Amino acid sequence: MTTSLLNCMVLLNKEIGDYYEGTSTSASNSTTIVDTALLAKPNDWITDVSYSMLTSGSYNEQERKISTSSSVSTGSLTTLAFGGSVASGVTYQVHRLFEPSEKRRALISAAKNIYPDCYDEVIDESHVSGNWLKDGSFEVAASSTSLTYWSASALSLRQGTGSGQYKTGIASLLLAGTIGTAWQGITQNEDLKFLAGKNVIWAVQAYCNASSCLRLAISDGTSTTYSDYHDGGTAWTENNNRMYVQANIDYNPTEVTFKICHATAAGTSYVDDGRVISGDRGKIFIGNLGFPQNQPTKVEIEPSYYSQQEPWDTIHDWEVDENGYLYLPTSIHNDYRLRITGRAYLDFLSGGTSSTEWSSTINLNSPQTEILVSEAVSYLYAWMSMPNYETGMREEYQKMLGYWQDQSKRRKSKFGMPLIPITNSWGME
Repeated sequence: MTTSLLNCMVLLNKEIGDYYEGTSTSASNSTTIVDTALLAKPNDWITDVSYSMLTSGSYNEQERKISTSSSVSTGSLTTLAFGGSVASGVTYQVHRLFEPSEKRRALISAAKNIYPDCYDEVIDESHVSGNWLKDGSFEVAASSTSLTYWSASALSLRQGTGSGQYKTGIASLLLAGTIGTAWQGITQNEDLKFLAGKNVIWAVQAYCNASSCLRLAISDGTSTTYSDYHDGGTAWTENNNRMYVQANIDYNPTEVTFKICHATAAGTSYVDDGRVISGDRGKIFIGNLGFPQNQPTKVEIEPSYYSQQEPWDTIHDWEVDENGYLYLPTSIHNDYRLRITGRAYLDFLSGGTSSTEWSSTINLNSPQTEILVSEAVSYLYAWMSMPNYETGMREEYQKMLGYWQDQSKRRKSKFGMPLIPITNSWGME
């Protein structure tokens, strides 16, 4: 149930009557698109603000202004130079009202502006009560080779997202192809400094197909304590038999680092559900879940350790601070999985992160995409109504703005998602 940014622009183009897609019928130079289908168009079809964007070929997604001197009636468009010659069979679009980049900016802005009528529903089970780690489930990726809250040496931080490659959530940490170490320390998570002088258990669920390959370590700068190696079996560790290591952190450590060591290049390891448990830890970072003001609508906890039972128990007396930390009451046991539910702002994503690429997708489909498009068109005409345009033009744009703002209201009323429930929290005393 996702729609690409490019397809959203196509919907927008059709709504405002600015839709034309073609395919070059012969090769040309870098400043000419040749298409015999253009023979049906008069030369004045090209306006003073017409743009072309290539949608395939070597210079896919490049956009250039079209010259008003184009010989459309002879089947060609003259443009500012693309990155190279336009080959035969290349698809392209013509935009005669707004630039493609302007439409992209409008759609990305509209994705957030349509909240709370449209939103991304979040049901997160990657957090654990009492866990000192950020992203112990390895869900938050900055790119295909980088995790936001983890670092590594001599290997890439990749996610395992295929069938059987993760145990909780939608991803695990994949280690393969080289020897190296992944870790989270004070640089990645400043709160770990408060573990000085504490006894700590560092545990994960893991799969590794090679013996003497995968193990955990805790380092305080003075000493490093290692777990046993994973036995190299053919299945994930059991819930009641996790990989773990326990150590006392120095009272004045030079570092507090939790490591995942991969010692065999030929081995493949998947690591998930990382937990660092020590004493009382009454707060959990949820600032990366995308909730407005970081406020979820419901927080639940599994009824028993690694429980598969429903329903989960609702927690009422919680709070979230301005930094995105969820504070739990002291009565909540450590090392239990949490289910955090809420509505998040929509965004265009690629690989799980915000993106402006035309291939990025938004978690919307018809008819909610009609709300997105009407909001984006309103953005465009609001921008065109600014004082930097001539008075007559501004008046015309303001009329269009009023029409599309009315359309947006109508569509939100007709196609909007269910109302957001009241936040289920009594607050903390």
